[in-house]
Amino acid sequence: MTERRMIRVTLAALAAATLAVAYPTTDGLASSGQAAPDVREILARAESTYNELSSLRARFKQTIEVPLLERTRTGSGVWYQKGRGRFKMEFEDPVGDVIVADGTYIWLYYPTTNPGQVIRSTIEARTTGAHMVDLQGRIFEDAKTIYDAAYVLEEEVTDRPAHLIELTPREASPYRRVRVWVDAENYLVRKFEIIEENETVRTVELGRLEPDAPIPDWFFQFDAPPNVDLFQG
Repeated sequence: MTERRMIRVTLAALAAATLAVAYPTTDGLASSGQAAPDVREILARAESTYNELSSLRARFKQTIEVPLLERTRTGSGVWYQKGRGRFKMEFEDPVGDVIVADGTYIWLYYPTTNPGQVIRSTIEARTTGAHMVDLQGRIFEDAKTIYDAAYVLEEEVTDRPAHLIELTPREASPYRRVRVWVDAENYLVRKFEIIEENETVRTVELGRLEPDAPIPDWFFQFDAPPNVDLFQG
């Protein structure tokens, strides 16, 4: 299957210019002690790859650690994305939980913990946390503007070699640190880790990636179950 880049709501000229954009860097070194690969080139190629995808389907494993509550939540299932505004996390563990963005709204339904409620919010580009729709796009955009980037090392993720890059904010940011693992061969993102201001750590690992998988728009439609309360997020 041809691996192209995620189509997002941007001009083709901007996508073509991505490779020429300079990402701020710090002095990250590869674990071998040799000179680190060019982190700017890796990020640019990863963003370019992402931008040309028409869609993406993958298996995901997610861990959310909340130190303030001394709580850790784990989940797994199928990750779907189509363009900038359509996204779905279909949980198989815990079974039934779902996050869906239909292009206008993002819906959160967690029947395993709150079976009587659905949360609906309008899609906004700068939202964070569970309400983030185009998370990878946000990471790449911020890497060019408000983050210093450092190459850490190359390691395997889901049996694939990947470049680990660490992003540290130089100015106000909702995240204290972002780490992203980029496939060393096809430049798809295999894993990312986000530390929020309140020290919450969200880690998502993606496996069995299917770039350009055929996913119809209707698949992202969400119909709230009957007899549940709808809350505006």
